[in-house]
Amino acid sequence: MSRYSFSTGALYPLESEDALRRIKNAGFDNAELMPQALSDASEAATKKFERTGIRIASIHYPLAMFGMLYTAHRTMRDDGRRFTRELLAMGRRMGTAVLVVHPHTPAVPGYEALLEQPVIDNLRYLADTCADFGVTLAMENSPKTCATAEQLSAYVASFGPINMHPMVDTTEVCEAGGDPVAFLRALRPCHLHLSDFAGERKHLPAGEGAIDWAGVKAALEGYTGFYTLEPAYRYYLEDIDARLRRAYAFIAGLFPGA
Repeated sequence: MSRYSFSTGALYPLESEDALRRIKNAGFDNAELMPQALSDASEAATKKFERTGIRIASIHYPLAMFGMLYTAHRTMRDDGRRFTRELLAMGRRMGTAVLVVHPHTPAVPGYEALLEQPVIDNLRYLADTCADFGVTLAMENSPKTCATAEQLSAYVASFGPINMHPMVDTTEVCEAGGDPVAFLRALRPCHLHLSDFAGERKHLPAGEGAIDWAGVKAALEGYTGFYTLEPAYRYYLEDIDARLRRAYAFIAGLFPGA
């Protein structure tokens, strides 16, 4: 089984089951699930996902539900923790190894204890719960709060020795004015989001922008995780299956035998 993967988030607004099936039909053995609804963590959805025959190697904590994670509101926090357990239970059946999240935004100065500490506690809970399910919590770089490899490493280290590790999104590196090759050489990512960048255009399909992919490949020598393509959905609104096949050909050609 290969380690090539593709994000269902790139196929919005398709239903997750349809997105997974199309990714599988394009040749991918793995997918990253970006849930679009709470019901994507349900038993009924899990059975549908199992029938697609693809492994959900990673899950991106759903952007639409970030409010349940990055919150100081107690009831919403409890709802989010319940959803997290449901999401990871689904992932356990689908072979999930990684859960992706983003760094939180610092609170207004003077209100850290009220507004920021609960969010930090939520992320610690998430890391511990992922560990209970045998899943690695991957913290993605962000052009706003963790723009450099040093900032991302320091952010992850600030939580202490917990089940949280840095990952790299190539477009987010470029958006912060960085070089993905240098970023990857500066740390060992546990997970990847691969897309291209050119001028004002971000999250392009890999190979259609200005990123030095030969350099990225060299920087990833020894990497054992998944090669997850995560382009923006606007590039997959038409000719979906043909574009997916091109994406597979690109990643398989760049990392043959992975």
